[in-house]
Parts: sequence; structure tokens; C-alpha cells
Amino acid sequence: MDSIRPLTLGIDGYKPDWDRLGVVVPPFTIEADPRFMYLSTETRRALSKVSYMVEAGQGASVIVGEIGTGKTTLASWFHSRYDRRPDFVAAKVDEAPKKSGLLLLRRIAAEFGLRTRRATEDQLNEFRAFLVEQTEKGILPLVIIDEAHELCPEQFVELRRLLNFRDPRGGKAFQMVLLGRPELDIALREVPDFNDRVATRSSLDPLTPDDTRSLIEYRLLAAGRDTKQRPLITDDAIMPIWRETRGYPRSICLLCLHLCLELLATGGNEINAEFVADFLKDQHGYRHGGSQAAA
Repeated sequence: MDSIRPLTLGIDGYKPDWDRLGVVVPPFTIEADPRFMYLSTETRRALSKVSYMVEAGQGASVIVGEIGTGKTTLASWFHSRYDRRPDFVAAKVDEAPKKSGLLLLRRIAAEFGLRTRRATEDQLNEFRAFLVEQTEKGILPLVIIDEAHELCPEQFVELRRLLNFRDPRGGKAFQMVLLGRPELDIALREVPDFNDRVATRSSLDPLTPDDTRSLIEYRLLAAGRDTKQRPLITDDAIMPIWRETRGYPRSICLLCLHLCLELLATGGNEINAEFVADFLKDQHGYRHGGSQAAA
């Protein structure tokens, strides 16, 4: 391979020539972007179950998955979907404050645009007033918490108090979607009063080789690549990519990002199995640097 490597491409002023790959925007960004969310079988199942529970006013839904399975992208998708709807208002907490129920309530309040209070009961009263106002408008509040495995028992207690609020029709007034690592299931067992209020649980597993191919194809399509063009990443490259990444979506995107940058650096026109093997042999440390080159 050429001596120019993707790890050296992030120098000041360098802009990858994405047009040469037939895309309008970088296709394999590892940032959580709902536009690039690939719906695997597991993701579709989770979306269907959670969306039903949210819209039916059933209370809390839980989604668990290992690092890199797409939880943060899913959290962004839920927020984007429901915050645009006239019958919902959504608040998303990307990372909850540590070990404080009041601080968590204040964070949620701030995301809804409410006043933050110094006492728990005062903050809950703010939520009650907010609920009355939204109910009169026919609007259902939704709370989305990412990294929910880091919540402590005290914080689950305050979330349960929000779930205890009722709208005039008797349904649960606040809807919740909690997303976290598998440790979230362990944490929930320690708070049975909240655990009993969970309406549905879903898990996100690593992708199969077929889903890995579909994710790559979907990302390229979403980035603007014409399907009539010859494949940028050939069929024989899929298994080496899957084996290297073990099917974790974030890892797939990170590897494919570096493969695309390598292709641009070396002037090639396709990523095949040999290209992937050579890259992994020469650039085994690609995970530890250079991921900002696509920014």
C-alpha cells in the first residue's frame, strides 16, 4: 500500500475528497445521527415495541445493549421522532448526574425548559404544573435517558415518582425510555418498585454478516452514493470486516471510515477482501487515533 495512511490525514486543512467515492457526506461517521440509523431485525423489534408502549401511555421501556450496538443512535432517533410530533414533547438526558435524585430531576426539568428548584418536592411540583399544562393541550411528555445503567437507586425512586403521575384519563402521564448496557438489568433488580413499572424490555445484539452488509449499503445510500455505481465495498470484503468488528455497528463504521480514508489516500477504486487484509495488517492500531479525520 501507499505510504500515506489515514492516521496522517487529519492534518490542518486536509479535507477528504468524498466526491471521489460518490458520496455527498461521510458515510461512516461514528457520531449518533438518526439519518444513518440502520434498522436491523433487533432494532426494528425494539422500535416497534417501545413506540407502541410510548404511544399507548404504558410508562417505562428499557433497551439494553453492549457498547457499540447503537443505543445512543436509537436514543437520538426516539428524541427526533417524538419531539417533532405535535402530541409529544421529548426531553433527552445523554448522561445522568451522579448519585442524586434531585439533580436528575433538575436535568430533566432543564431539558423540558422548566425552572430548576433546590428542593425535590418543589421540583416535583414543577413537573405537576407542567403536566397539567401539557395535558390540556393533548401533549404527552417523554423522557429519554441514555447510559441509564449508571443510575443509582435514589434516582430510580424519583423516576418512579414521575411515573406515578396520572393524566386526567388515568393513564401514566410521563413516558420513559431508558437505554443502557446490560448492567441496567442488574440495577433494575435492585429497585423492584421501578422494575415492576417497566412495560417492555428489548436488547440490541451485534449484527450478523448479512446485516453488516446491509448496514454498509444503507450508509452509502444515505450518504448519497448512486446504487447504479459499481460497489465501493465488495462482497468478499464483508466477512473480513465482520470478523474484525464482531458485528458491532460502531466498530463497523469506524473500520469502514478508515478503509475509505485509506482508499482515498492510495488512489484505489474499491475496497475488497485483499484491501481489508492489507489495511488490518499495516494499520492494526487504527482504533487509537485518526477518527477525527472525517469531521
